[in-house]
Order: sequence, then C-alpha cells, then structure tokens
Amino acid sequence: MAVSNTQVIFDNLYGIFTDLALVVGVIVFALMAYLIIRYRAKKSSSDPEDTPRLGRIPTSRGHGRNVLITVTLSTVLLAVLIITSFAAVDTLFPNSPPNATWCYGIAAYNQTQAAGQSCPRLDVTGHQWYWVFRYPNNHEDNNFFRVPANATIVLDVTSADVFHDFGIIQFKIKTDAIHGRTNTIWFIPYKTGNFTIQCFELCGTGHVGMIATLAVMPVSDFQLWYSSTK
Repeated sequence: MAVSNTQVIFDNLYGIFTDLALVVGVIVFALMAYLIIRYRAKKSSSDPEDTPRLGRIPTSRGHGRNVLITVTLSTVLLAVLIITSFAAVDTLFPNSPPNATWCYGIAAYNQTQAAGQSCPRLDVTGHQWYWVFRYPNNHEDNNFFRVPANATIVLDVTSADVFHDFGIIQFKIKTDAIHGRTNTIWFIPYKTGNFTIQCFELCGTGHVGMIATLAVMPVSDFQLWYSSTK
C-alpha cells in the first residue's frame, strides 16, 4: 500500500522510465542479434563498397532513411520522458498549491473555514541541527511532526541559519530549506504510522543527526491532540 500521493506519483514516473528502457533494450538487443547472425562473416564474403579505406572516401548506401527513423524514435521517447517528468514536478511544486484540508472539523477553524477554501499552512523551519514545526495556533514541536491521514498537508519550508534540505524518505519528497526564502510543498498521507524526516543538505557537524519523525494519525486522534495544544 502506498504511504502517500507523492510516492504514487514518483513510482508511476519510475515505472514509465523502466518500461521504456525495457522496450528499447529488447528492440536494440534483438536487432543486434539479428544483424550479427544475418551479416556474419563467411568464406565467400567480401567487404562492402562503403568499407572505410585509407585514402578513399566511402560511398553512401542511402543511410539517410535509417538516420531519420532513429532520430525520430529517439525524439519521441525523449519527449515522453521530459513531459512526464515535468508533469510530476509541476504537480508537486505548483505556483499555487492545492487547498489544504487538514484543518476541517477542528473546532478552531470549522467556524471560519469551509470546504474548498484555503486553510492555514504549516511552517517548517530548519535549525542547526533540528526541525521546528509550527501549527496555525502557534503551537510548536521540535523534531516531531503530527498530521492527520488522508488530508492535504501544505508546508512552507525555510531555514533559520544555513542551507538545509527537508525530506520525507518514505514519501519520496524533499525541498530546500533556505534562510530568507520559503519553499512550498504538499502531500497527502495515506497510511498511519511514523515516518522519517531527514536533512539532505550537508549543514555542519550535526547534519547526520538532523532527523525528525512524521506521525500520521487518524483524523479523530489528531483533532483531540490539536485541541489539547491550545
């Protein structure tokens, strides 16, 4: 079972790359085997007219069509990979992220927020060498991040000092945490449980220990916890 929508997106993208690579590999090796057998050397064989010889320019045997076919197929394959890659990136890092839904049903917001409207985002700040997670009610947690399952989580990520890189390993998503700049990412967690948050940018002697925990909770449990933080 997928743990998040981001895992599904990147697994699908990886599948496209793998499938195309397998198709191309089978075609190339099959053609290579055919040509080796078809044009293997025989006692009666003679060098073709276009065999390179010192001091002589080889004649053309009309390879233009083969070159055109090869370039066309390569262009089509490359276009498919580029389009699918940019589509995945554009989905996860849009100019305007989707409306967050995690706060619906929480007493602090259900009076002012309706379905389809934007909810407050969560702030993530990297420090040497720990993460601070700030909720809309100004509650902060260090290195432990609680979110509800099956909700859209929108994060504004920045740094209080040097460059960091916020990433959730199992969700296959990360973004730079840069001082003076905010990068926005979003995801939908599908599976409850604890997941690893890690810094992926060398940020000093404590970099290796800059690890936090993402706790994906059932919505009812999250609501109870969030209400208790006021």
